[in-house]
Amino acid sequence: YFCSGHFCPDPVLLSSSLQEMIIDKVNGQPVPRYLIYDIIKFNGQPVGQCDFNIRLLCIEKEIISPRMEKMKTGQIDKTKEPFSVRNKPFFDIHASRKLLEGSFTSQVSHEVDGLIFQPCGRYKAGRCDDILKWKPPNLNSVDFRLKITKVGGEGLLTQTVGLLYVGNYDRPFANMRATKELKQYDNKIIECSFANNSWVFMRQRADKSFPNSYTTAMAVCKSIQEPVTKEILLEFLDRCAQGANAQNKKRPPDPDAQLMPPPPPKRPNWAVQ
Repeated sequence: YFCSGHFCPDPVLLSSSLQEMIIDKVNGQPVPRYLIYDIIKFNGQPVGQCDFNIRLLCIEKEIISPRMEKMKTGQIDKTKEPFSVRNKPFFDIHASRKLLEGSFTSQVSHEVDGLIFQPCGRYKAGRCDDILKWKPPNLNSVDFRLKITKVGGEGLLTQTVGLLYVGNYDRPFANMRATKELKQYDNKIIECSFANNSWVFMRQRADKSFPNSYTTAMAVCKSIQEPVTKEILLEFLDRCAQGANAQNKKRPPDPDAQLMPPPPPKRPNWAVQ
């Protein structure tokens, strides 16, 4: 489907953007959707060097809007697409409380399990410590590669366990009990939470080909040990907003803003002769 010099969904175009595949439930039926949340290059232009708001505008103007126009004219038939393409919505940081406590979660057809605080600057490749990904403590999770393995030793009974790997490490990061249900995910990427001092299977990550890095896994473990609750997060954001408001009030007023416009010119006072 042609749009802006590309066919959509176009693998070259989409490979220059950052996206995730989700499965929404619509009328009880699974609907795959491709959410674009950032873009690095467009038509060879390094838009990743622009700030985040410009990149969002690029996604909307160059990918989403042209597709919508083609749908209106019948050049794109949504029913024949393997998945839909959408831009992932972003909100101002002040909307955090409404997103977590309001009706937003009931308005989307997939699970909302946390917030990602995205910097406004240029795109930064690799791990970016300026991005904060927050989840409720009970949903903190790690994406592992699972390997079902038989372990044992001299004088010990052989046991089948699930070894959990991260990054490119040859040694397992952790292990979990290999249930009958778990065995079908051998050598797959699975998402696990931590409860009662053990890792618990949550779901398969069919959208991922690699597990989390060791650094990410360790960061998640730290957040599990020292959790940031929703109340702590919102209290911190409220303090930041109050500090920003106080800082704005301390700024000296613009002297030009206090100037009144010049009065209209007076008519000359001619003396009566």
